[in-house]
Amino acid sequence: ALVRDLQRVIGDEAREQAFAAEGSLPGRVIACVGGGSNAIGTFTAFLDDADVELIGVEAGGEGLDSGRHGASLVAGSTGVLHGAFSAVLADGEGQILEAHSVSAGLDYPGVGPEHAHLRDTGRARYEAVTDADALRAFRELSRLEGIVPALEPAHAIAWLVSNPADPNGYDLLTLSGRGDKDLDEAIARLEELDG
Repeated sequence: ALVRDLQRVIGDEAREQAFAAEGSLPGRVIACVGGGSNAIGTFTAFLDDADVELIGVEAGGEGLDSGRHGASLVAGSTGVLHGAFSAVLADGEGQILEAHSVSAGLDYPGVGPEHAHLRDTGRARYEAVTDADALRAFRELSRLEGIVPALEPAHAIAWLVSNPADPNGYDLLTLSGRGDKDLDEAIARLEELDG
């Protein structure tokens, strides 16, 4: 509750500004999810708006089948991490597994329990985006808009690029950090991808 309510300022302000600018609420609210603080803060402002779809985007790492990812909601199991019963990455004996993501902020083997609840009740859905797709989205937003995103929200951007908005509506995406801290990593990894 403490984390959610501190981060909720983002969602409350985004909701108010989006409605003022567009005259309606967005059709979808999209945010990256590692531990989930940014996303739950954003989603909370829209929980009672049934027509607004909530989409959390997790780290698909090297692919869900590779076992090297951070997608505890999409491809994890139920368990306890740091005293919270939620979605986690764990082996068959319940031991927590190491997560992987090009983004340090999404490289976490669990998620806040409110996200697991939103998933389980169907109020939000969660998707996974690979490192490669997040890196490409990082480059595209930088190139097209001059905005260098952090690698965390680059996952949400990649999902949005692959899933465009309904032409009659609009999307709200939380850009939760700046990418100057990620430039060296992103440039090196993009050079590998472009090979």
